[in-house]
Amino acid sequence: MCRQKNNAVAIALAAVAAAVIALSGCKKQDNYISAQFTGDTFTTSSIASLQDKTPVFYSYADGARQIRFFVVKVNGRVSSYFDVCNTCKEHNRGYRADKEFIECRNCQIQIAYEDLNTGVGGCYPIPLQGREENGAYSISRADIAAGRQLFP
Repeated sequence: MCRQKNNAVAIALAAVAAAVIALSGCKKQDNYISAQFTGDTFTTSSIASLQDKTPVFYSYADGARQIRFFVVKVNGRVSSYFDVCNTCKEHNRGYRADKEFIECRNCQIQIAYEDLNTGVGGCYPIPLQGREENGAYSISRADIAAGRQLFP
């Protein structure tokens, strides 16, 4: 009888642990940096300070909505994207960064960093217009705010 209770407890604990692990992959990025602006322009500190294939996630409060985006350098070229895709945007989970790819937190599609600029639709992140100038990467507040409808 005790043995059956112990087995039942072990099974229940294993189920709880599995659920915690599964759900932890679905949560949103924890470490968003509040986007800072000079006038109407967001600017990274410097392109040289960005590590290759290491996205930096930002958020911008536009009224009651948090607009999330990330900036990433791949092979020396910097680009930016909203932290959402067209396919899974209603789930509002964004992406998780790995050393070689970025992964949709909703459907677990993995996209190599080298493929970000060439992908369109599906679970590819939605591009956010930015520009490199004077050793920094800049995005206009208007371009960031244009993504407002992507976030609940």
